[in-house]
Amino acid sequence: MNSSRINDWLQIVGMFGLILSLVFVGLEMRQSQEIALSATYQARAQIAAEINLVSSSTPEFTSATAKLYAGEASKITPQEMVALEFNFGANMALIENLHFQHESGFLPEEHWDRSMEDLRCFFSSEVYRNLLQGWEYRASFQLVIDERIESATKNPSCSWNASDTPVD
Repeated sequence: MNSSRINDWLQIVGMFGLILSLVFVGLEMRQSQEIALSATYQARAQIAAEINLVSSSTPEFTSATAKLYAGEASKITPQEMVALEFNFGANMALIENLHFQHESGFLPEEHWDRSMEDLRCFFSSEVYRNLLQGWEYRASFQLVIDERIESATKNPSCSWNASDTPVD
């Protein structure tokens, strides 16, 4: 074999090696993204569980929530309103973060759809619409909030709305 042929074969082998290394890097990047997404899901689940655990362990929050379920929002005490506002603030911070993740492509549509429904349910209650006053959010998230408020006022039915929750 002459040196020209050997050089051609070495270049082919080199290109093949380069292609294989690029495929390997791509697979590593995909695995890293899946690990990052998994960590994000875990963190989100942990935060949601903590919000629910802390909120449900306070009698003021459970009492206020029971009054919302029963359609008795006018009977909510100032202490209960504070508990609702703390829970609402934590949930809104979480949902705004989810919105950012969704915009960035890290949160699938079906998970974001659930958050959109949660927002609509919050805003089906005048109590939560009032609690929203004074809070500031990123402009793109504020558009989502405005749309959810409009949707909630057109279709206020939700699990804690007295119009569709029977009270025994």
